[in-house]
Amino acid sequence: MKIIVVGGGKVGKALCRSLVEEKHDVILIEENESVLKHVTKRHDIMGIVGNGANFKILQQADVQTCDIFIAITDKDEVNMVAAVLAKKMGAKETIVRVRNPEYSNTYFKEKNVLGFSLIINPELLTARYIANMIDFPNARSVEHFVNGRVMLMEFKITDDSKLCQMTLLQFRKKFGNIVVCAIERDNQLIIPDGDATIKTGDKIFVTGNRVEMILFHNFVKAKVIKDMMLIGAGRISYYLLNILQKTNNRIHIKILEIDKKRAEWFSQEFPHVHVVHGDGTAKDILLEESVENYDAVATLTGVDEENIIASMFLESLGVHKNITKVNRTSLLEIIDAKAFSSIVTPKSIAVDAMMHFIRGRVNAQDSNLDAMHHIANGRIETLQFEIRQTNKMADKSLSSLKLKDKVLIAAIIRNGKTIFPTGDDILKVGDKLVVITLLQNITHIYDLLKR
Repeated sequence: MKIIVVGGGKVGKALCRSLVEEKHDVILIEENESVLKHVTKRHDIMGIVGNGANFKILQQADVQTCDIFIAITDKDEVNMVAAVLAKKMGAKETIVRVRNPEYSNTYFKEKNVLGFSLIINPELLTARYIANMIDFPNARSVEHFVNGRVMLMEFKITDDSKLCQMTLLQFRKKFGNIVVCAIERDNQLIIPDGDATIKTGDKIFVTGNRVEMILFHNFVKAKVIKDMMLIGAGRISYYLLNILQKTNNRIHIKILEIDKKRAEWFSQEFPHVHVVHGDGTAKDILLEESVENYDAVATLTGVDEENIIASMFLESLGVHKNITKVNRTSLLEIIDAKAFSSIVTPKSIAVDAMMHFIRGRVNAQDSNLDAMHHIANGRIETLQFEIRQTNKMADKSLSSLKLKDKVLIAAIIRNGKTIFPTGDDILKVGDKLVVITLLQNITHIYDLLKR
């Protein structure tokens, strides 16, 4: 597909990389020439210096022939003008990044008066992600698939865990349709067989339908979050508080914010929330506010390094649920991610949401890759495929298919019902498959099979 991206910042750079990996024809429009050169050279794509909301620049990019136009500069208004103009000039689909809470109202988003194909708000998506974590505090991460029918959670196995030393055969016998689809041990990821044993220190990735996963989560440890601290009163905190007001208003929340005006504004906007003016990354203030007594702390300042250092201190205090915002994925390669309860990356969450949309527009003849999610810092991919009429895998049992190593068919959705399959299950036309794999850049269902 021909895709035009406007804006070569953190999100734009990460998006270009994902698009190139999936063999799309990409043109980047960026005002800063040095930024443009860096991204185009690194990913071997076309580049145009200029304003993406300029008619002549869009003409130069041949916008009338593009399949998807994506405007993701740091200026909401530029993104909106660019996308409206691109649509008028012939772009088939438009995606815009809009971050300002003023544009998150119902009229703008739900009625979509400007006719965008997709509106992306990284901070709002991140807030929803964190809200999921709060609902399931024992899990390190939570993902939803197939419109919420299937959930995947990550758990850390401790010495006192009820799952410790349990074989996967015992696990399946005890929990029925709950599937351990991957285990991380000593920094190595495996898709286990029935003989594998769950050990202390393992991270296990578990999938099942929503009801059974909620019961499993509560079996692991019956813990709820009653008191939570947010460090940093930014956009993510704003959206998170709005979500929690609607879904979980039992939680007592305290916010630490270093900027006095911002702290005052939050205090007026959320009168039920205790807002403290102070540096939430300073040790003495954290101890003064008794941070060690909180069930969960989310470190959400605008500085990744401060978030990381503060979170390391919180881990040393034994805070049960420690959520750390890190936007520069390069830092994740340097730090020991095992030292953190949960890391959220708004940039990656936003790119995943856009790639989800783009893949839904890339129709293969026999199958449709209609969704993809990255977990375990991008090392595990969860894919959703649909079995089409002409697919040669239709009417075959799973045991007869020669799947590649590091591939697991975790669930089949058939007529709205979820099946957690065994080798005897037969694929039918119309089935939606949830696939867990350690392989990268799978774009077609036949890529799952051995040649």
